[in-house]
Order: sequence, then structure tokens, then C-alpha cells
Amino acid sequence: MKLTLRIIAAGLLGGFIGEGIMGGLFMSQPVHSILYNPQIQSELFLQITPERNLMVSIIGMVILSIAHAWLFWVFMPSIPGKTWIKKGLFWGFTIWLLYWVFQEWFIYHTLLMEPILLNLLELSILLLGSLAEGIIIAWFLRSSSLKRKS
Repeated sequence: MKLTLRIIAAGLLGGFIGEGIMGGLFMSQPVHSILYNPQIQSELFLQITPERNLMVSIIGMVILSIAHAWLFWVFMPSIPGKTWIKKGLFWGFTIWLLYWVFQEWFIYHTLLMEPILLNLLELSILLLGSLAEGIIIAWFLRSSSLKRKS
């Protein structure tokens, strides 16, 4: 039971901090003014994104991070890196690559017609949040006292 609680805590804290970093950067005046500039942003993006329920999205992403923590624990022995920091950075990059890159391409670029340069700006912010999430998850689950079941 202790392991389960640790995985849940790692996911929730990692997700909360990662989402906080991303949210803080996305809501910052410089980034927000670029992403919502009608001169460069797609009209469809500008119409649809203000309609989304941000709180539900954020809560969902934080809860989804529990799965990220569990998967980290499952794959931890095979994740590259000898230290928890290197494993965490790799895991954060993996989260970014498998989730955010896919989302930016298929939802924001192809569906909402967001310009690729704005996708790249968003992806750089999403990478920072993902790396933070990966590091926090790895830190929580680094302890050698977490016995692996065979």
C-alpha cells in the first residue's frame, strides 16, 4: 500500500507542478500576446480555445500524471540514466514526445490550423513542464526501499 500511495503522490505532485509551470508560462503576457495575436494565429484557434474549460483540462492532466508515475515505476529499471535526475529527465522527455508532440501536431496544427512556429513555441513550454514532471516523479520513486515485485 505504501508503494501505491507513493506512486499516486508522485503523479499528483509531478502533474501539479508541471501543469503550474506550463500554465504560468502560457498565461504570461509575452507568450499570451504571441499565441493570441490575430495577425499570426489561426482564426479557428482564436474562436475555439477561449471556449474550453481550463480547470477540467488541468485537473484531468494532473490526474493523468498518476499513470505517468506508475509507468515510470514499471519501466524504471530500463530507463536510461544512472541517477534519478537523468532518469527523470528522460521520462519527462518521453512524456513530452509521446503526448504533447502528438497533441500539438494533430489538434493544434492540423485541426485548429495553428502555424507551425506557434506550435514550436508551445512545444518548448510543454517540454519544460514535462521535464519538471519527470524529475519530480523520479525523485519520489528513487528510493531503493521501493521493492520491485518479480
